[in-house]
Amino acid sequence: MKNILVVDDNPLNSNLARIILTRAGYTVHVFAGASEALRYLEKNTVDVVLTDVGMRDINGKEFCRLVKEGSHMVVPRMVAYTAFAMEEELLSIRAAGFDAVVIKPATRVQILAAVDPAS
Repeated sequence: MKNILVVDDNPLNSNLARIILTRAGYTVHVFAGASEALRYLEKNTVDVVLTDVGMRDINGKEFCRLVKEGSHMVVPRMVAYTAFAMEEELLSIRAAGFDAVVIKPATRVQILAAVDPAS
């Protein structure tokens, strides 16, 4: 089963994602900020990163760039988990390198489809 990293500075959003993903059988690691998540990724491999875009320490777009440009042996699938739903912002998020976008509030089906589109 896949390892998933959830990065969101809002505990309600990260807990919702954690519950949905854990119940679906995934191993989930939760971090409240991108800086912590980057330190984790220096020593650990994950299959998917589900990350908020509007975080305080490092925004999700910059975090995505840092993960994709990092020295990771396997680059994880990057999924934006955001409340920014305006078309211009969605284009900007996709241009930042995300593989998928989930708009909050998201359903269980939307989250699972974004982290594992083959299922």
